[in-house]
Amino acid sequence: MVKLELELTDIDYDALLRDYLPKIREKLEQSGNPLAGMLSGGMAGTMLQMAPTSMKDRLAAEMLNLNAARLEQQLTEVAARNGINGKVQNLKATAVTE
Repeated sequence: MVKLELELTDIDYDALLRDYLPKIREKLEQSGNPLAGMLSGGMAGTMLQMAPTSMKDRLAAEMLNLNAARLEQQLTEVAARNGINGKVQNLKATAVTE
């Protein structure tokens, strides 16, 4: 087994908000959560854009963790295409505080 570490920098937080806020709103609407209405306007996006980078980093890490299985599969496929056969697993993102 080989353990790899990497850092994700220069995150496009605006793109994350554009991609994930509608998905989050949809899930909240499906569950009947009243917060869905708050996300339908631009207020939530604006508030998140103004949030400190540390908070944005925590949100980005959470999004990575929620998509870990898909990312592991994609990394496994990229490795195989480059002659490294094996399975990527146990992907976990954590926000780094400086």
